[in-house]
Amino acid sequence: MTVLQPQPLVPMEDEAEMNNHDEYGMLMSLALDNLLDGAEQAQLDAHLADCNRCRIQWNLWQSLDAALHAAPLTAPSATFVQNFSLQLAAQDRRRQVRLGILLGALTLVMWLIGVAGVAMVIGGLIYNQVGWFTESLHWLAYVWTAVTVIGSSLFALLGGVTEQPSAVGLVAGYVALTGSVLVMWSRYLRRSLQMVDVYSS
Repeated sequence: MTVLQPQPLVPMEDEAEMNNHDEYGMLMSLALDNLLDGAEQAQLDAHLADCNRCRIQWNLWQSLDAALHAAPLTAPSATFVQNFSLQLAAQDRRRQVRLGILLGALTLVMWLIGVAGVAMVIGGLIYNQVGWFTESLHWLAYVWTAVTVIGSSLFALLGGVTEQPSAVGLVAGYVALTGSVLVMWSRYLRRSLQMVDVYSS
């Protein structure tokens, strides 16, 4: 029968010491960013001189930080920049073309709606006013016929008058008399207006 021997206990760090290491871990993180003041830096240096675990961690962190800062910053090539600029310009042109097509389509639709609305209004008015529209056409036809008849009659009358010398003299005398009366009347009105201006001033 095998008898189990008791294993020696491994010393474990207590909770206070673990919290202490966590505190110095925060100080090491701030030290990498140069955010410690003089007192905190002296406290960290004193702890690293006594604590092998934190010293190993500190050396590792310093190595990683140096490697990250030593990595060269690579700039994109001129061809890549040119191709990227061309792609951006082409994308912007495509966006402008799509926007122009959309605005054109919307404008066309609005025009079609407007024309259709006007046509419907006119059609409704004509449909509701068919009788009035027909009467207006008949009235215009009557007026045109009357004007035509009167005009032809006057033209015939003038033609007949001009064929007789006595009638021509009579018309010329009437025109001369009418012109004289109009001239005398205009002079009388002008003198009357001048007298009114004199009295008013």
